[in-house]
Order: sequence, then C-alpha cells, then structure tokens
Amino acid sequence: MISDFKELEKLAVTNVSKKVVLAMAEEADALDAVAKASAAGIINPVLVGNIDAIKRTADEIGVDITDFELVPAEGEYECAAKAVALIRDGSGDCLMKGKTATSTIMKAVLDKETGLRGSGVLSHIAVINPPTYHKLLITTDSALNIAPELKDKIAIIENALTVARKLGIETPKVAVVGAVEKVNTAMPATLDAAILSKMSDRHQIKNCIIDGPFALDNAISQKSCEIKGIESEVGGDADIILFPDIEAANVFYKSLAYLTDYPMAGLIAGASVPIILTSRSDTDMIKYYSILAAVSLV
Repeated sequence: MISDFKELEKLAVTNVSKKVVLAMAEEADALDAVAKASAAGIINPVLVGNIDAIKRTADEIGVDITDFELVPAEGEYECAAKAVALIRDGSGDCLMKGKTATSTIMKAVLDKETGLRGSGVLSHIAVINPPTYHKLLITTDSALNIAPELKDKIAIIENALTVARKLGIETPKVAVVGAVEKVNTAMPATLDAAILSKMSDRHQIKNCIIDGPFALDNAISQKSCEIKGIESEVGGDADIILFPDIEAANVFYKSLAYLTDYPMAGLIAGASVPIILTSRSDTDMIKYYSILAAVSLV
C-alpha cells in the first residue's frame, strides 16, 4: 500500500514515462510542475497554448522547455478542445488543466462526440497526505457533482475505490460524512449514508467497507469514536471520505490547500483517461503531486 507521496513518486519514477497534455500551458505553477515531473523521468509533456506566452512564462520561472512538444492554440476553448483531441488521437495518456477554467476544460471533456467520457459519472478525487493522519486520505467530490443524489454517490464512491485500489488499498474503508453521526430524517445526507452502509453490508457495492453517517471527527479520529461510543471498522480509520455535496467537499479541500502545507493532489476519475485538475491558484507542488496521482492510474 502506498502510504505517502514519496512512495508514490518512487513508483512513478520506475514506470514508463507517460505523455501528459497540458491545456493552456501558459500558467507558471502548472508549467513548473510538468517540468519537475519531466526532469524526474515521470512524464513527457505536451504543451498546448500560445507558444510565445508559454515560452515567456517558462523564461520567467527559469524552466527549460526546449525538449517539450509545443502545440499552438489560442484562448481557453481552443486550448481545451485541442488538448482533448490530442488525447483522443492517442497522442497523450493524461489530460492536465493549465490556465483554463474548470468549466471550460470539462465542457470539452464531456462533449458527447469529441470528448473523453467514460462509461459512467465523472467525479473529482483529492488525495491528501496529512502528517497528523496515519495514511493517505481520499476525499470526494469537491469540483464536479454539485448536489449528488444517492445513485450519483454510488458512482462517486466507485470512482474513489478505483483510485484507492491503484494506491494498493485492497479493501478501502469509506466514511460517508455530514454534520452529525446519527441518522436524522431532517438531514437527507444522513439517510443516504445509512442506505450506502447497508448496500455495502449486502455487497451491492463490493470489495469495500462503507459506514455512516459520520461527522468528520468520527471518520478520522478513533478517540472521537471512543468518546461518542461509536463502534465501527471505518471510524477513525477511513481511507475515503464521501462528502454530502460539492460545497462541503470544496471548502474542506481549499481549507487544507490554503491553510496548511499538506501534500495533496486533485484529479478527475471516471473519464476515459485520468484528468489532472486542480485550482488554477493551487501551488506547483499540489500540481506536481496531482501528476503523480494521475499517472499511477494509467
């Protein structure tokens, strides 16, 4: 089992280099991240965007892109469409968001005729390495599904399970969280949590252990479970946290991204290829770690 990003980096270095297509590459942190991954032998970057702007950005941050493949495109929409087209043509293994907005690149990804749709729901996965937690923590969904219904939550869990198993977690523990740890008919998220737990018990969602509802503290703190009298295989030992909606997940993700220096990654699962998707204002290291997480799925 991969326990931190250092182990993930070692694994990535030993694998065959993957082609990562960066959409609208004239963004300093993303360009720095792909350069770092290239220098480590992890990826071969394909930079899509305004060539002069890309070169100017590279010069400003001191990155040598001489050996990188450059594909000219202008503006968010053309950059996103051309990057997706390169992936469809087999010229790339992973797609990465650069200066484009999330809505722009996802519109290109979700196009029914020219996009990168998979067979089911797409969802955002964050992989976090808190030094105060005893293993990697996967959270979902902070970027795509706004207010997922029960059927959507099942698909979101399945996507997270795929990532967890790629990280070597054979039977992932999934905590379905909300504001409280008891079922409350006035709080639909707690009802969904109870249903998902029972579905796991009856193997309708296989090869994992799902429990909930949990408040966040119960999901990641054994002490909290003991104090509150919660007996659970998942409580205090979650591998995956399913948040009730995009607002809760996004606030959690960005709180960690901007108030801590925890190593973390962001990507989209469920498409035909892994998609490296972080906030445009995320650090170069978050984007680098996101590359590591994405290439591990190829």
